Amino acid sequence: MANQYEKKITWMIKNFSSLQSEKVYSDNFVVGDSKWRLLAYPKGTWKSSNKCLSLFLEVPDSESLPAEWERHAKFRLTVVNQKSEELSQQKVAQHWFENSATTFGFPSMLPLAKLLDQKDGFLVNGEVKIVAEVAVL
Repeated sequence: MANQYEKKITWMIKNFSSLQSEKVYSDNFVVGDSKWRLLAYPKGTWKSSNKCLSLFLEVPDSESLPAEWERHAKFRLTVVNQKSEELSQQKVAQHWFENSATTFGFPSMLPLAKLLDQKDGFLVNGEVKIVAEVAVL
């Protein structure tokens, strides 16, 4: 399963510049037999001291999973450049998700200065477009 992903979802974060919350979540989606969602920190996390958009894949409702639950997932997260797709920023990872590790991703996905600059093409009409491709291995 070299570059094959089971599920591709697109998440439009509306009114990105005016978001007041520390973190925002996508709707849940299912890959394999598990629920997933995306988690974004629009102003970065404490780990991204260089003020970057932080973006993660997460297992929602993990407290309801059996103690022995685990899944090995491969995923690609992309912040889409809406003016020129080849300038999009993407990162790929593999991770064993389990009850004690339900979130994994990238604290420094894209510098906020680049993301918020109107002429760079990541923020268009107040919206940021995120694409996630996920496979459970």
